[in-house]
Amino acid sequence: MNTNLSVVDYPAKVTANPLTDQVKAVPQLAWKNWGNTVSCLPDYSFFPTSGKDLAEIVQLARQTRRKLRVVAQGHSWSALVPTNDILVYIKDLDKVEMDVTDPSNPLVVVESGATIKQVNDVLEGHEYALPFNVVLESVRFGGLIATGSHGSGWENDTLSDLVNWIEIVDAQGEIRRFEEGVTSEEVMNAARLHLGMFGITWRMGLKVKKSWRVKTVDERRDFDEVMQNMKEIVLGNESVDLFWWPFCEQMWVKRWNKTEASITAKPRKSWWEYASSWVTAHIGNAVWRLSGHIPPLTPFLSRLCFAFTPSRSKKVVDIVEAIHYRRCIEVNKCGCVEIAFKIDPDFANVKQAILWVKEKAEAYAQEGKFPFNVTMNLRFVANSTCWLSPAYGEGHTCYIEILSHTRQDRWEAFSAEVAQEWLKLKGAKPHWAKEFQHIPGVIDHIKEGYGNNIARFNAIKKDLGMDPEGMFMNPFLQEVF
Repeated sequence: MNTNLSVVDYPAKVTANPLTDQVKAVPQLAWKNWGNTVSCLPDYSFFPTSGKDLAEIVQLARQTRRKLRVVAQGHSWSALVPTNDILVYIKDLDKVEMDVTDPSNPLVVVESGATIKQVNDVLEGHEYALPFNVVLESVRFGGLIATGSHGSGWENDTLSDLVNWIEIVDAQGEIRRFEEGVTSEEVMNAARLHLGMFGITWRMGLKVKKSWRVKTVDERRDFDEVMQNMKEIVLGNESVDLFWWPFCEQMWVKRWNKTEASITAKPRKSWWEYASSWVTAHIGNAVWRLSGHIPPLTPFLSRLCFAFTPSRSKKVVDIVEAIHYRRCIEVNKCGCVEIAFKIDPDFANVKQAILWVKEKAEAYAQEGKFPFNVTMNLRFVANSTCWLSPAYGEGHTCYIEILSHTRQDRWEAFSAEVAQEWLKLKGAKPHWAKEFQHIPGVIDHIKEGYGNNIARFNAIKKDLGMDPEGMFMNPFLQEVF
């Protein structure tokens, strides 16, 4: 059997496999990620439904001397997943429940295959919320936690830092539990963000809070005015996102702050809101495709897209509504490069990072080239204690990304030039889940940037005996670690 299966799909038939009758598997099932940037053809693809299944799969991998990697939603652009041996789909590991046995430390217990929407449904039913999250609700927590994904908010950490405890199946097929107050912080900060190198994450307990309301303000402000008042805008709000569409004279400034006012909207519960988002997302996708086919139209189409963004509104919503403010954006498959760096006290390096994108886009346009046609987004967070997090270390962190829907060779040339400039900034490192392997010298930069943290992580993994023979490695991880 040799099909071309996207990770978001399932095969029509999942058969018993020649290695065991207990766990569902498909031989020679081709996989590719959401962004069509990486793919592989593993010997076997497994579809576990329990922690016991995970243990058995790992034991089989050890007995047959095969490597093993795990896939969640496949929304990562980088080469974290591909393997030619065994690929484990965690889609069916999706149980979610609340744990309020300790009222002072409420947790949501999440299996690694649960989507954000599944978790949000449980949390909202108990009037709790994660304090921050990514925008999409369709992606799965196993991938988010393993890659150190982030939300937005000046005093917020990363999703990996919300892990109170985590259970991982190691290379012996044993379920290992790491827990705050029981496990040392040195080890916790490796287990929380392990890129799949500790083993297969089965489930985890994440810290949550009683839900609260925020006032969200979306506005269009002149580019120069935002640049001049960057520090005041960011520090004057609990959470700020900035967006810039290429060749536009304004930016979309999104901000929210806690309020006691009454709720005025529940967009995630509105069918009209969903239908509108679905329509605009597909129109946007068509416009970006047109821009990719007829590049000189890019400035006009970019301004048109910006005009139709939801960048003018004021409302009071639950925090979960503010976090997940866009729906259906998964239809817009595009390239994405994202870098994190430590913010200067005067935000000078943030402004420089923005200007590099604007100036390079304009310089390319002077030559009749338009490789950047979607948007630039900036978020501002605190830091992370995880050894392998791009936000690790003292000081607040800016995550900046550019997205584009154009020919891959044009996009790679442009984004590599931008990223090389970004990587000169203080503490700059690529987001593990985004595109970066096309950036010249990036592997050496990663090794140098993480410095002793990689050695520390490797030593912890070795001391714990999580993977003595490298079962959970693939060529990319082997090169870096």
